Amino acid sequence: MSYVSSLTAQQKNNLVDLVEKAIDSGIYNPYSIAAFISIISKESDLIPKQENGNYSAERICQVWPRLCSQRFQLAHNPEKLFDAAYGGRYGNDYDEGYKFRGRGFNQLTFKDNYKFYGNKIGLDLVSDPNLVLNPAVASQVAAEFAKQGFKQLKSNRKLLSYNANDINDFNNTNDAVEAFYHANAGTGKSVAYIKGRRDNTGGMTKALSRVNSIFEFVNDWLKKNPVKKSNGKLLPLAAIGGLAFFLYKLTRK
Repeated sequence: MSYVSSLTAQQKNNLVDLVEKAIDSGIYNPYSIAAFISIISKESDLIPKQENGNYSAERICQVWPRLCSQRFQLAHNPEKLFDAAYGGRYGNDYDEGYKFRGRGFNQLTFKDNYKFYGNKIGLDLVSDPNLVLNPAVASQVAAEFAKQGFKQLKSNRKLLSYNANDINDFNNTNDAVEAFYHANAGTGKSVAYIKGRRDNTGGMTKALSRVNSIFEFVNDWLKKNPVKKSNGKLLPLAAIGGLAFFLYKLTRK
């Protein structure tokens, strides 16, 4: 059974919403869309979630070694745990770690990020962080997060290591998944870390195992839902992605 065929009705609805929000945000290459969604699938299985934080003392030491000395005070106490882990960082006051814990399809964390991506999509996510649990909002945030990551990968020339020059410049799923994984995991990480499959949670393996099924879904969806170009004509998105890739290759000769 393929990954997409195993999804529930809710997951499939969210899958469609992610495709639409990706396109709306300017992610139009089919390989890019499939990779973007495969990374989200390994993060949240296509259901917006929030960090639970009900960790055992042993697990706290594994996830946050710097908090190990406080493990017994923080165990099974999410509010105290997240305030200790995230408080006083990236715009958070010391008692706001729990308020701005990870949420959404890709676990948006920290007040600065809630403010930045809220401004990007025109919503006040700082006043109401739980908005990121709404699938439509979570889709927009995830797409903007990916785009921001790609800007940074391009600026530090790491994107070239994935045989691409921008977010829509892919012609296979492997390069696309590695690049989107890098954008999601943190652009400060090295290319060697990403390509060396050093993720101890198995996230890369999971994304790669799902991306081809998602790619097939994306292509089928695009055949039924062609994209309107600026001149008013309709063209399947797959064709747009292929044309963009072809023109890009011509400019590099």
